[in-house]
Amino acid sequence: MSFRRQARAFLMQAAGITGVDSLAFRLQRRKLRTQALVVAVHETPATLQAQFRRQLEFASQHFMIASLEGFSALWDRNPKPNTNAKPLLLFTFDDGRESNYTVAAPLLESFGGRGVFFIVPGFAEHAATAQALSFYRTRMNPNSKSAGTDVEDWKPMNPAQIADLARRGHAIGNHTLTHERLVGLPSETLEREIGESARLLASWTHKPIDAFAWTFGWDAIDANAWRTIQRYHRFCFSPCAGAINPAHDHPSLLWRREIEVRYSAPEYRFCYSGLVDLFWRNRRERLRNMVQASATTNVK
Repeated sequence: MSFRRQARAFLMQAAGITGVDSLAFRLQRRKLRTQALVVAVHETPATLQAQFRRQLEFASQHFMIASLEGFSALWDRNPKPNTNAKPLLLFTFDDGRESNYTVAAPLLESFGGRGVFFIVPGFAEHAATAQALSFYRTRMNPNSKSAGTDVEDWKPMNPAQIADLARRGHAIGNHTLTHERLVGLPSETLEREIGESARLLASWTHKPIDAFAWTFGWDAIDANAWRTIQRYHRFCFSPCAGAINPAHDHPSLLWRREIEVRYSAPEYRFCYSGLVDLFWRNRRERLRNMVQASATTNVK
């Protein structure tokens, strides 16, 4: 185990022993009554189905598991008062793995929620071909080992499964056409990765594609990419942890905490408590500044 992972594990364990995470939950519950949390998940293999259910049971004790439609009501002109004492929680799933369809969606439905499934159309189009694993290794997870990759980590949903999720009330989001890193790309490539991808997803689901999530790290985007995203999508989700306050945050730039199914109870408890957000504050500010500078440039 690396020093960084050891330090992280020690910090989470200490938070549980000292009760700091419990205190953070109480403070968060007061603060987030008119706010929300978005969680980012990747693979959801059947071997971890029971573990994911336990995490959902825990999350439902502290949050109201919602859908994108319920989440979007935070920005209604005359929003209904939140009579529920719990803040909203939206689950999102990246890349479009088949395990999200077979495991995550039914589990989420059993808790009364609906998720946002961010799809890479180029990956989905390889669902029935031998190229799916190659696509995963070269485009989506270039750091994966050449052998021993579990099929549930990389097997994609097909377009019919994606359309079925949309019919069941889940939202389908855009995660670029080929899982491309957007920073520094020319306009024509951005149009293909964002615009063409949105049109293809809409043709599969027969519904508008309102949500977008960019790939890789929090800084794998620039102002040109953000402006292209805004032409096609209402919501833009970043891989940057933070709670969402509709009084200060706009749908064009929203935060997500990564809380994977494989996380142990101390790990996901720490993440849900909001303590992890403290480490992302400067990154959130840098993204806000990028968006503000981009908007100012457009006005001029």
